[in-house]
Amino acid sequence: MSAGLLFLMAITYARPDALVTTEWVAAHLDDSNVRIVDTRTRGYAESHIPGAVWLDIDASRDPSNPPSFLPNLETFVRTLEALGIDNDTRVIFYDDRGGIYGTRPWVLLQLLGHDNAAILNGGWPRWNEESRPTSAETPTVAPTKFEPSLDERWIATSVDVAASIGRSETTLLDTRSAEEVSGVDLRGNPRGGAIPSSIHLDWESTLEADGQTIKPAAALASLFAELGLSEEAEIVTYCQGGGRAAHELFVLHLMGYQDLRLYLGSMEDWSRQAELPLERR
Repeated sequence: MSAGLLFLMAITYARPDALVTTEWVAAHLDDSNVRIVDTRTRGYAESHIPGAVWLDIDASRDPSNPPSFLPNLETFVRTLEALGIDNDTRVIFYDDRGGIYGTRPWVLLQLLGHDNAAILNGGWPRWNEESRPTSAETPTVAPTKFEPSLDERWIATSVDVAASIGRSETTLLDTRSAEEVSGVDLRGNPRGGAIPSSIHLDWESTLEADGQTIKPAAALASLFAELGLSEEAEIVTYCQGGGRAAHELFVLHLMGYQDLRLYLGSMEDWSRQAELPLERR
């Protein structure tokens, strides 16, 4: 076996606690300090992981609140408390789309100072494939008290992004499809294209072929190296509405990147400001 192959095999996630397996969740279903949160857009009432509560992902973004596009944080905190989440709760998000629905609420928890949250790798599809237990019962949870400690560095605005164009210290990471980057797919926006100096990484490139499981650390390290993503630079991710961008921010965090920001307004915001530049590739 070559030295290079041995090196790749030795690469592990820098923050392995941010990604849990179905085996881990199955072993902690009765753990009172663990809250499993279903973030699927449909299907919870019919069947979900036993004990899981449901969170509407729309609660993690307010399209009428520029420039941050954050929801009312007091309301979001009350939602967390109603779901039985306090500052010490181990929170596990899962969905049925490779983590794209769970990662935006995950970013909000980081923003609020709660860093004990993870994504279930493989999500609901893997849970079902393995014939693990399911339930249609909505659990009764005792409300808690959550004390936020706001870290606004996690969120970038269009002003921040505009100031970052062409700066060597900042990488703008476009996580949309190639068709969106080229301006062919407008997604209902008034203008199409990419923010100048941004690097393109289709969010699904960090998933295995099943479209649900995050790739191993070695594959991600190789992918990020090809793109020239430096752990020393600030990285701002964007997409259409912050979902795919949050997913890639999470994966970068998983791999040990430190200075990460989510442009929550993303192209929905940028494209509507006629003075902000776009380029078609």
